[in-house]
Amino acid sequence: MRHPSRERILHILRREGGGEVAYDALGGMPAVLDAAQLSDDWREYFRTGEVRYVSLEPPSGDREVFGGYVPGLPPEAELSCWGVGRIALRSVEGHHAGHKYWHPLARVDTVAGLESYPWADLSEVKTLTALTEEVRSLQRDGFAAIGQMSQTILETAYLMRGIDRLMADFYERPEYVYTLFGKLAEQRVVQARLFAQAGVDAIRIGDDIATQQGLMVSPRMYRERIRPHHAAAIRAARQVLPDVPVSYHSDGRLTALLPDLIDIGVTAINPVQPECMDLMAIKREFGRDLTLWGCTPVQSLYAHGTADDVRAHTRFLFEEVAPDFGLIIQFMNIILTPVVLANLQAFFEEFSRVTDRPGG
Repeated sequence: MRHPSRERILHILRREGGGEVAYDALGGMPAVLDAAQLSDDWREYFRTGEVRYVSLEPPSGDREVFGGYVPGLPPEAELSCWGVGRIALRSVEGHHAGHKYWHPLARVDTVAGLESYPWADLSEVKTLTALTEEVRSLQRDGFAAIGQMSQTILETAYLMRGIDRLMADFYERPEYVYTLFGKLAEQRVVQARLFAQAGVDAIRIGDDIATQQGLMVSPRMYRERIRPHHAAAIRAARQVLPDVPVSYHSDGRLTALLPDLIDIGVTAINPVQPECMDLMAIKREFGRDLTLWGCTPVQSLYAHGTADDVRAHTRFLFEEVAPDFGLIIQFMNIILTPVVLANLQAFFEEFSRVTDRPGG
């Protein structure tokens, strides 16, 4: 039986874990696990995984501070520290179906308006002593502690402004975009440095910058407008922890951006959607530089396939993807339907079975 292993995660993140497979629970899905044919030890392992995320963002924003920026925000809505409001949506069957958002910068059209906006100060969320103890406590318990700062620049910006407005701003208000990204980057640099000072095992940055057809912005625009801010955050962390691994999260077909990400120091990518990224091709071309983290086809195989399909894909991850550099499996953006629940059950059962093989 495999218990949470920080060392296993570190081996894989250093691409020294040939054949090793770890599991990032990200929620655990207890209802599925209760029905799966597993021992109590395996059930607990899948509930906990081997990774924990630490945050430097307040859990919610102040409604008195942001109320004027999100008029009509319902009392039951969540409010982020950036002033973004949201309510979870449900399908007619009762399944999670995304969110409705309130964008606090929707009516802020000027650089002066950005300068007067009540920006979060992430340096005041936790003391370095408290953050360090949180990280060390997780590590003592066997978990890899990951500093969570994804939605780093672009994604936070379009959640605050609205994606249609922000894309128009690139052309109509370039100085506005420059200022907005700069304000966010100031906080991300602080965040990255504090995570490194606290001794995290890795840092997770990223922006959803791709659809399943390709990038949402051109590589040139990424290099001019966004890459310098991602690079600055990584640089701030590595001034403290020179070898800290950095994971980049973006849904969609990220392939065209991978050389740029490697160039600025990214060492892992997530979630590597099999619907639009060929796992073996990515491994062959980029596996020496990038750990693959995720790799579960939740929109296709898990939503529409059979339990046998899931078992075969799980064996493929162990037998074809994990050799040479290792792999961290994780489920992202999964919508729980009866079919998906049954297929997740098959995954957990197959995972616990195939790890008895050499290299598991």
